[in-house]
Amino acid sequence: MSEHGVPQVSWTVHPLCDSWKRSALLFIFLTGIFITVYFFWRSVWVTLFSAILLVGSLYRYFVPFRYELYADRLVVTSLFYRVAKPWSDFHSFYVDRNGVLLSPFAKPSRLENFRGLYVRFGSNRLEVIEFIKLKISS
Repeated sequence: MSEHGVPQVSWTVHPLCDSWKRSALLFIFLTGIFITVYFFWRSVWVTLFSAILLVGSLYRYFVPFRYELYADRLVVTSLFYRVAKPWSDFHSFYVDRNGVLLSPFAKPSRLENFRGLYVRFGSNRLEVIEFIKLKISS
């Protein structure tokens, strides 16, 4: 529970656990890359460094994210990550297959992917879309 009450909608998304087939393929692919890097450079340190960089860039897949929609704001928390933004910061949104991009711009902009906030649906797609439609009139 937060300092401003109970969230109206909340859920957790963890892509690593959501699709075991995709996760298994990812691990096979990453293992192949790490083996290739090791045999090319013949260095455990270079392999470890490349593993840290690659796995670090894919952290959104490996770490669960918790989404909480309140009447006045959206809160996203994860390992070493927490963002809370009021609904007034968002002026438009774009729905895709896996989630919705909340944009601070009223019209499409190239900066949306950098300044916007992407919310994954999890298993409650319709509920999330309807809640966001109520909060952001585009």
